[in-house]
Amino acid sequence: MRPPSPSRPGPFAPPPELPEAVPAGGEESGAVLRYAGGLLRPVLPDIVRGAVAELRSASAYYGDPVLAPADLAESARDALDVFVGGLIDRERTAESGEHAWRTGQRRAADGVPLRAVLHAYRIGGTRLWEALVSLVVRERPDRAPALAYAASDVWRRVDRDTALLAEAHRRAAAGLPDLALRRHRPVLRMLLRGHADPVHVSAFAVSLGLPPAGRYAVALLAGPGTARAETDPMFETRDGVPLYWCPLDDATAVVAHLGDRPELPAGLIPVGPAGRGGVSTVVDGLAELGRGHDLARLALAACPADGTLHRLGDRLSLAFAVARPDLAAAVADRVLGPLRTLDPAERAELLTTLAAWLDRGGSTRRAGELLYCHRNTVLNRLRRLERLTGRTLANPRDLVDLAMALDAEGVAAPDLKH
Repeated sequence: MRPPSPSRPGPFAPPPELPEAVPAGGEESGAVLRYAGGLLRPVLPDIVRGAVAELRSASAYYGDPVLAPADLAESARDALDVFVGGLIDRERTAESGEHAWRTGQRRAADGVPLRAVLHAYRIGGTRLWEALVSLVVRERPDRAPALAYAASDVWRRVDRDTALLAEAHRRAAAGLPDLALRRHRPVLRMLLRGHADPVHVSAFAVSLGLPPAGRYAVALLAGPGTARAETDPMFETRDGVPLYWCPLDDATAVVAHLGDRPELPAGLIPVGPAGRGGVSTVVDGLAELGRGHDLARLALAACPADGTLHRLGDRLSLAFAVARPDLAAAVADRVLGPLRTLDPAERAELLTTLAAWLDRGGSTRRAGELLYCHRNTVLNRLRRLERLTGRTLANPRDLVDLAMALDAEGVAAPDLKH
């Protein structure tokens, strides 16, 4: 029940204009609710745990570990917290309605049935009210009579929020792809999180229409222009490759069923001009999509924002540096340590020259063109680098050491910098 991630913009309309406050039941009601709100804040985590446990037990949808949103507890906490904020400060009563509107939109996009979302809101409201009454009666029994007026006030707010949630859900669902396709999202998210129970995976395979033992790759896209609108198709086939799109909190995942292809074809998945894209190596079977997701994250972390989808297999040494920064630092220190005594500008010049030379396939001429200098200048810098490090670029082992140390140091050729 939190607002959509900034990386997942949708076409949805804003909520209708809300009054600054729901009509109150009088000063006595307002006073007891402000007092109760202060009592509720410290115990909200307990209320959330109880509400989530009851919801999982009472709802077939939320009780299913495959279908239930991964952020259920966090969502419940956010919704109850903003509601309690409206009890404490009357000027904030509209906030819970706005929050409910956004929740309705987001749960519609996730394929959660409206009835299940309304059930969740009712359970949360009931749990909150029961805790409110219990706390006030225990701490200030003299104020208990005012709860009769406060009840009407609280439940008017709950009714307003659920009405807004329902309307937002209906409007959003009307402009979204088929519900059956939207329900693929929680299934894909479970697999990408590493859920590999054989029984569930076989059920997922049937649900998605994919072979459980096929060959797959996972791509992750992040940055400007990579978010996918909620109305865009979640499934498509490009050049014969089935692609399943799945928005995540901080990126967009794409699961590709490769069939007999050795790898994901270049250029198949578009990345915005300023976006980043990383794709895993091939993984075997739906049960391995969690590992594919982890590998795609490494590829994403190791690639520049150049609008290209980068394969992990092409950037393994840099991925190693990202995955094990402690070992990467040790490699960089062991190989490039002698350069730390140089003036920073000279050190950067030598490392950038090495990066350009490696990027241009060991050609001093092409590296010079990239750096806007003569090939002899490149050659002289590389010779100085060899003398300082005690390694020779003509020696394959030394070359591997220098390339890995360069990746660990985070130095890129000028046209490959982030």
